[in-house]
Amino acid sequence: MKGKFTLLLFSVTFLVFIYQIKTGVLIGLNPSDLHYEDFIIYAFFHSSSTHFAFNLAALLFLGYYLEEKIGTDKFIVLFFITTIFAGIVYVLIYPSADRLCVGLSGFIFGIVGGNIVAYKEKYRNYFLLSALFYISFTVFLIYFDIVGNIAHAAHLGGFLIGAVLEMCYEKRKEGYVLMFLTLISTIYLVIV
Repeated sequence: MKGKFTLLLFSVTFLVFIYQIKTGVLIGLNPSDLHYEDFIIYAFFHSSSTHFAFNLAALLFLGYYLEEKIGTDKFIVLFFITTIFAGIVYVLIYPSADRLCVGLSGFIFGIVGGNIVAYKEKYRNYFLLSALFYISFTVFLIYFDIVGNIAHAAHLGGFLIGAVLEMCYEKRKEGYVLMFLTLISTIYLVIV
C-alpha cells in the first residue's frame, strides 16, 4: 500500500485533534519551557480547526506523492528530521516567544521543499522561482516580525531541511549547486 505513513500521520493527527477538542488540552513547543518530547508532540496539536484542516489537506495531497517517490522509510526520516529541525529553528529565532509553536506546518513545508527537489526536472523553472520567492518572502516576514502568531521560522526551517534531505536522497547531484548555495545563504540570512 502506497502512502502508508502519510495515512498513519493523518490518522494520529486526526485523533489528537478530537482529543484536543474534547479536553481543551493544547501541547506545544514553548521556548521558555522546553522539554525534549515537545519537539515531536507539538506537531500533532493545532491552534484551530482551519490550521488543522489546511495541514491535513496538504499532508494528503503533497505527502502522498513524495512518500510514493522516495519510499516510506525515507519519508519517515523526513518527518522526524523536519519536525525536530523546524522546532529548533523556531526556538532559535524566537527564544523568548510568549506563544506556543504547534502544528504539522514545519513538516508540511519540509514536504514542499522535498517535492521541489524531487520533481525539479519536471517543473524546473516553476519550482526554482517558487522556492526563491518563498524563501525571500519568509525571511522578510521573520525579519520584520510581520503577521504575528504564525511560526514562519518553523515553516522556513522545515522547508530548507526538507529540500536538503531530498538532495541527499537523490543519486544525481547535477543542478544542486545553485539550489544548495541558495539554501545556505538563506540560512545565513535568517541566523544573522
